[in-house]
Amino acid sequence: MTQNLSVLIAFGAGLLSFLSPCVLPLIPSYLCIIGGAPVSAISEKGGAFKPRLVAGTISFILGFSAVFIVLSVLFAATFSLMGGISRYINWISGAVVIVLGLNIIFDFFSFLNYEKRFHLSGPPRGIAGAFLAGAAFGAGWTPCVGPVLGSILLLAARDGGIPNAILYLTFYSAGMGLPFLLASLFFNVFLKTSAKLRAHLPLIRRISGALLILIGLLIVTGRYQALNALTSQWQNNLLPVPASSGVSGGASAAGGDSADTTPMAANDSPIADNAVSPEVIKAFNAAGIPIVAEGFEPLDFNLPLLDGTNRALSDLKGKAVFLNFWATWCGPCRMEMPSMEAVYQRLKDRGFEILAVNVGEKGDQVLGFMKENKLNFPAALDETGIIGAYYGVQAIPTTYIIDKRGLIISRVVGAIDWNQPGIITAFESLL
Repeated sequence: MTQNLSVLIAFGAGLLSFLSPCVLPLIPSYLCIIGGAPVSAISEKGGAFKPRLVAGTISFILGFSAVFIVLSVLFAATFSLMGGISRYINWISGAVVIVLGLNIIFDFFSFLNYEKRFHLSGPPRGIAGAFLAGAAFGAGWTPCVGPVLGSILLLAARDGGIPNAILYLTFYSAGMGLPFLLASLFFNVFLKTSAKLRAHLPLIRRISGALLILIGLLIVTGRYQALNALTSQWQNNLLPVPASSGVSGGASAAGGDSADTTPMAANDSPIADNAVSPEVIKAFNAAGIPIVAEGFEPLDFNLPLLDGTNRALSDLKGKAVFLNFWATWCGPCRMEMPSMEAVYQRLKDRGFEILAVNVGEKGDQVLGFMKENKLNFPAALDETGIIGAYYGVQAIPTTYIIDKRGLIISRVVGAIDWNQPGIITAFESLL
């Protein structure tokens, strides 16, 4: 996973939603409806495994998961269309998350407590009926679930477009659905445990609100992405191109007028003196940017630029290079590009270069975007996506920092406000 922190938050939010005062006390009732039997019948024989109940519960979970994921796609699609105002999404999203967190604790907005429950004339029939009941549960979420779910929807929408939105809401649904499934498997144990938990539900509610407030503050201040980058580093996110790709390094790119996206032959010779200096490591750590102890040689490539010329990565050796993979439809990419332009204008005359590799789009579309947003740094076209694939790009934006020796020393997944004093200092340490 490239967005480790967000995935963990989404899963934890789903778990807290399950433990909320509006959901946990109702679980036995939901399970009885799904199983088509009263509590006494389900709990007989020590809560033994009941295939019908478990199968129905799985279908119920899939039902509300489908609703949550559809909502995430709608949110992400809406955010991706915001274009020029996307730079303000951090502030708006963070402020909304803070308000939702405060409301969980203090309950001062009564309209957020509105809920629409679907009343069934009888127990759902079969797997399909349980799925529809789960979809009804998801569509008419209760007050305690709504703010948490809304916050995860906002986080997903601003953190990587539709693919990440689906990923986050899948984990949110898993966080809510897993204890649901365990409750159906071990019904008697669940009844005893939930009875003990009920006394702590107000505390759980306050913890949920406090976590949302913290996340909102991190988003508003721009520190969420930096924290996400550190988490990625802890999860061994800084890896060279996988050996399975057949590429371990790059030789010099061939010249020529036509674009050459064929990976270059591997350079098997050892890299001399690839250690990253302590001063650079200190500067990057201070900025909250991942950094490796030893640089590694990147795959070389030769791609067309928007002005009709070609650019090989090896042509930039001797400069510090900011290699960014992006697309015009990517909301987070749009958010970070003004800060990239500011850094480019500030450092371009000192041996710092940006190469923004657009993945999978046509030149006219990319050129129009660059002109509309007054972006002047060089942009290259990876229309087939092969270069992004060889670099192991799983989510965009993904940025590689390459030092003057031509070695990758950092990889950041996700959008960052690059025009910050600490990050500028880190880049200057490379010059």
